[in-house]
Amino acid sequence: MPPPGKPLVMTITALLRSATRPVHLLQLHASMIKTSLFPHHALPTSRLLASPLAPLPYALSLFAAIPCPTLFHHTALLRVLSAAPSFSSAASASLAVLASARARLPALDEFAFQPLVALCAKNPRDDAAASLGQQVHALLLRYGFSGVVSLGNVLCHFYCCLGNMVVARRMFDEMTERDAVSWNTMIGSYVRTGDICAAVEMFGAMRCSGVDVSAAAVVPLVGCGWRGESVHGFGIKTGLCKDVKVAAAMEGMYFRKSDIGCAKKVFEEATRRDLVLYNCMVDSCAKAGQIEEAMGLVHRMIQEGVRPNTGTLVGVLSACGASGATAAGRRIHELALELGLEPDTALGTSLMDMYFKCGYPNEATAIFYALRDRDVMAWTAMIMGLGVNGQSGAALSLFRAMEQDGVAPNEVTFLAVLNACSHGGLVFEGKKHLESMVRQYGLSPDTEHYGCIIDLLGKVGRLDEAYELIKSSSSHGDAMAWRTLLAACRVHGNVGLGMMVQAQLDAMGNYHPSDTIMLSNAYALEGRWDEIAQVRDSEGQKMVMDKKEAGCSSIEVSS
Repeated sequence: MPPPGKPLVMTITALLRSATRPVHLLQLHASMIKTSLFPHHALPTSRLLASPLAPLPYALSLFAAIPCPTLFHHTALLRVLSAAPSFSSAASASLAVLASARARLPALDEFAFQPLVALCAKNPRDDAAASLGQQVHALLLRYGFSGVVSLGNVLCHFYCCLGNMVVARRMFDEMTERDAVSWNTMIGSYVRTGDICAAVEMFGAMRCSGVDVSAAAVVPLVGCGWRGESVHGFGIKTGLCKDVKVAAAMEGMYFRKSDIGCAKKVFEEATRRDLVLYNCMVDSCAKAGQIEEAMGLVHRMIQEGVRPNTGTLVGVLSACGASGATAAGRRIHELALELGLEPDTALGTSLMDMYFKCGYPNEATAIFYALRDRDVMAWTAMIMGLGVNGQSGAALSLFRAMEQDGVAPNEVTFLAVLNACSHGGLVFEGKKHLESMVRQYGLSPDTEHYGCIIDLLGKVGRLDEAYELIKSSSSHGDAMAWRTLLAACRVHGNVGLGMMVQAQLDAMGNYHPSDTIMLSNAYALEGRWDEIAQVRDSEGQKMVMDKKEAGCSSIEVSS
């Protein structure tokens, strides 16, 4: 340890900045007490207070131990409080610290108020946060800080988070001086609220104002898809395409337009390819069904020294499951083990989903039980997978185990349970769980939940009951529900009900070529060939205008 003085202060401050664990703070705190830096020297003490590793009670106790806290100390603690997860406790503590600053100090600067406004902006749905933010705004006007650019930016952001773009725009227009943050805040907020015209107008005004256009202004415009090629040209001209965030946004924009060639060109021309850019490219290739291309990118990033993370592999696994590419999915699993990526909820759930969809429930089950923390997503994926693979009883047993484990099911969990009941023909269990969803857990079933019950009733031949369920629902059923019942009518040869369902679909104006085919098949089961001819004649024009898309199958051949 260097001798007391400036070298010691700089050393301690640098160590506080580079600390990675809470225990490091405790060690440095002890060293600061031993060398009289705490609580007497403002810089390292403030750095200790403001450390993101410091738990809130610990930070408050540090502040209480300072005999004469300066404005620097007050501001540091307010910044810590602005990052607290609970608004009510953080707001009350922030107000107490602010009151302490006003009572103890001769004057405050704008930095003392910014954290409190930022805290309110983080909780836009809380009425108390909105009210407090407006009160702080009034206090700022009283203190005469209305012309400070950084405060104007924070207030603009606060009103944008509230969704009050009128007040935010008035705040922006009243600012005597604006920087890039001011413009970026308004452009991004207009895009988020769907007012693309205002965002474009603001972008044009920014260019004319003399403020340098930054990546933060370009990325929202690219994301909303406004004249993507023009914005791309502007990015090339100004050199902004060299920014990885802009390049990633460009990639996503071209993939959404199915212009894979341009997306790959943007990727290849990037001067620096980091994890974000690679993940964007890998995910886009996977969603486009280009699994081998995505796998090649994963291996390429490893060769270039970019270590894949969980997000890199999740998208590829989803594509493998959707296309039944078992070999590729296994390679991704092996790669995750080689990289030492411990399966978290996202990766574990993706691996389970891939193995279930590829027809390997045992491998999926092994991954589920290997997970350390099984949240509702993991349980739901497991229940859904077992149901789809014909293990309805096991799926329902797992649901009971989930309840006993204290994990609360959500709407998707019940969809998985009802789907399992439908696959197994378990009518009593299906109706019981639908009732439990409403009465025990207070969840509202939607059309997909009712669709599972309708499919279940249709499979066991209780068509009239399924018909009454659709009619009694608040929406009187959607096209999918009626079409599910029509398919059941075809299976069981119930022509009369099938005609009623067909009429209902016609009244909804929701025509599909398969409707005619299913009704014709129902007639065929009874040998009513004249009716088949009439149906085909009456629907002839529709069949010509909207032909049924041909199906296709694929198999994976091991080499």
